[in-house]
Amino acid sequence: MILCWAFLASSLSGQNIPVIRPKAGPAYRGDRLLLVPRRGAEKELKELHRQQGTRVLHSFPAIGGLQVIELPPGAEPREVARRFRGSGHVQTAELDHWIEAAALPDDPGVTTGSQWHLNNTGLLGGTIGADIHALEAWNVLNNASNIVVAVIDSGCRQTHEDLAANLWVNPAEIPGDGQDNDGNGIIDDIHGINGVTSTGNPEDDAGHGTHVSGIIGAVGNNGRGGSGVAWKVQVMPCKFLTPSGGSESSLIQCLDYARDKGARIINCSFVAPASAISSSLSNAFWSVRNAGIIVVAAAGNFGSSGGGGGVNIDLDPQFPASFPMDNIVVVTGTTRRDEFSGYNFGTNTVHLGAPGTEIYSTYFGFDSNYGTLSGTSMAAPCVSGALALMRARFPGLNYRQLISRLLQTVEPLPSLAGRCSTGGRLNLARALGMGSFTWQFAGFDWVPTNGMTPLVLSADGVSLAQALPFGFSYFGETQNQVYVGANGLLGFTNVALGISANSDLPSAALPNAVLCPLWDDLNPELGGSIWFGQLGAAPNRRVIITWADVPHAITAGEQTRFTFQALLHETGEITFQYLDVETGRSSLVGGKSATVGLEDGTGLAGLRCTFNGSPFLVTNQMALLFTQESWPVLPASLSLTAPPSPGLTTLLMSAQPGRSCVLSGSDDFVNWTPLVTNLIPASGVSVWGESWPSARPQRFYRTELAP
Repeated sequence: MILCWAFLASSLSGQNIPVIRPKAGPAYRGDRLLLVPRRGAEKELKELHRQQGTRVLHSFPAIGGLQVIELPPGAEPREVARRFRGSGHVQTAELDHWIEAAALPDDPGVTTGSQWHLNNTGLLGGTIGADIHALEAWNVLNNASNIVVAVIDSGCRQTHEDLAANLWVNPAEIPGDGQDNDGNGIIDDIHGINGVTSTGNPEDDAGHGTHVSGIIGAVGNNGRGGSGVAWKVQVMPCKFLTPSGGSESSLIQCLDYARDKGARIINCSFVAPASAISSSLSNAFWSVRNAGIIVVAAAGNFGSSGGGGGVNIDLDPQFPASFPMDNIVVVTGTTRRDEFSGYNFGTNTVHLGAPGTEIYSTYFGFDSNYGTLSGTSMAAPCVSGALALMRARFPGLNYRQLISRLLQTVEPLPSLAGRCSTGGRLNLARALGMGSFTWQFAGFDWVPTNGMTPLVLSADGVSLAQALPFGFSYFGETQNQVYVGANGLLGFTNVALGISANSDLPSAALPNAVLCPLWDDLNPELGGSIWFGQLGAAPNRRVIITWADVPHAITAGEQTRFTFQALLHETGEITFQYLDVETGRSSLVGGKSATVGLEDGTGLAGLRCTFNGSPFLVTNQMALLFTQESWPVLPASLSLTAPPSPGLTTLLMSAQPGRSCVLSGSDDFVNWTPLVTNLIPASGVSVWGESWPSARPQRFYRTELAP
């Protein structure tokens, strides 16, 4: 039986290339077998190899000791397998099935502006927003440079202008010395492996693997070609397919290599019917699962017959998609209009959809070659790239938790209902953005320091841990305490918070897990004060940290003093407010030497508003609001500032900053009249007063969020 690449190649006219049928002859290699030795029978098996004239080509200790053996010329594989099974010295003896390509890609050339899967602007009849929302996600994280993604496919053009900088480099191998430096039996495996020839040169001679690699990790922001889902990532090409096919043994070698060399994600853009799958191949995938590696598998485009259109793979299993392993994510395809592409599907087997039709990526003809292909082969690497960013974004999550997050954050589509378990398409912004922040300007409403606790800090000093009265969610982690730094920043860990030299955000350099209302070289020893306090009642409590009239450390020339504050809202928002930041030395005022923004605990994700005065200056009576993505909208609350005096009532409307609240009044608790609609400022509280004749007997009030 055959395995098929899960893709369709699109010509410039949009017509699919006809499916190439497998060549005549047996569906297995005539020169190899796959054996799993029986424990304790090593000596007897060695003697049996001598008798049969077979020799061990490769051995895989992590896959039950699996051996790939070479048969002598003229041997009949089925008969030799029968002899080995009859000897009692092996657990299994299986044929090494051929793997054929279902179609070879046409080369349509470079199609300018066709990466709709990342940002769909409606080009060529597409639907605006029918994409993975990469632009929004990249504001959170675009770099997965510490994550290795193995692309088990037809190899990769290793000198391609948009891929070379993102290829994995084997740290244990010396390039070009002709030696097997890392002792794995492969000479000069610098970027990956060629399982077809058992060499270290996975050069692509079909184009499919180069195209898939570019979808995952074409270099972003380099002014060339397009961008991968991850701008920076380590792509490990593992070649097991050629234009004329490949074999199970080559695939097994690639899987074991990827596991051994530290791959965290494996992309498998190929499928095979159940009749082509051996227990040896299943065991190889199981060893990958036991290593905690996520496998992203294409659902395939056709059933076992190879024609017609997509089938339900719950009923017509295709592998590796149909392996019942909890580390495998199975992907079908969608179009630029968020329609189902018509490829394989399955409510129980397929997990989600991703863009798979007319996808523009790197190609193999020459170093600046690009092309457009279609199929679930193109949908799967969209998900592999997303998972690479998720691995970088959430390093503490195991493979089950990452897959759960991926599936919980899909964008539901009517076209995928009943066709995959989630009924949704990949949404990278949601996958990375739950717990991340966006920012906007907000209404200024200074909170006085009356009744708050002073913090006495030295130059570059850091406070003791200040307990928070509520659990505060920050980049997906719940925080219960905060440290206050003299230099205008807060941190959830007391690591390097005393650094006075501000830097851009995000940055892996310390400090991390910080909030920077005005990170600069400040010195409270020279004057001013720092205050910590809380206000409000649940669920609208706020913690306020205020730097009041604190001088900059530079004392030469005109002295510069700053008054600003940061508020942590129980409802999940963060606000920064600036009362006086424009008086003093011209090179320091307005944040000209400061960082304003947020950063998570890894330093890989963050949000910078301004850095050393760019792109804007901080001004007096400015307020910034940071809102957590996917955070729930909570109800508003209403309270009195004091018991009403004759003819006057003053009310406090508390809600999430940036929300609009409607205050209504009633004399009978039945008929309500809207009195005012207020936008809640950065303080989280809006004050409103009403006066009336002293003869009025009663008055009721309520507040609710505006529609």
